[in-house]
Amino acid sequence: MRGALGEWELSAIYTMQSGRAFSINGGNGNNNSGALVYGDRADLVPGAIVRTHQGSKQQWLNQYFITAAFQQNASGTFGNTGRNLLQGPGINYSDAAVMKNWTAYERFKVQFRWELFNVFNHANFGQPDANQSSGTYGCITATGPIKPRVMQAGLKLTF
Repeated sequence: MRGALGEWELSAIYTMQSGRAFSINGGNGNNNSGALVYGDRADLVPGAIVRTHQGSKQQWLNQYFITAAFQQNASGTFGNTGRNLLQGPGINYSDAAVMKNWTAYERFKVQFRWELFNVFNHANFGQPDANQSSGTYGCITATGPIKPRVMQAGLKLTF
């Protein structure tokens, strides 16, 4: 009875993390200043409201931030918006494992592991396109670093 019902282990990790900061690129290939450092940032439209992540998921995937709040930086300037002004979507996922242990002859141990990564298959999204000259400016077009649910099994013998 103990061999079937005993020596079970459970393990879980929950990760919730705020999104990475990002800047809105300036114009002319991000070099409108002519400094050849390719670090220009956009100019903020006077009186514009800067917001991210508004509305339903479909709405913020198609327009993560208010693109009309930014314009191409003036020629010869580096742009007036701050570095890392906006924050991308956060990360939210869970990992879990179930393990069963057996002991044989007091010296041999066997463990079976079943591990699940991103257990609830929660979608995690990448950064929005911050390039004003792109056709997908302001949109999120890819998933982030966390992959869809993955499962794996393993068997370990200890002696």
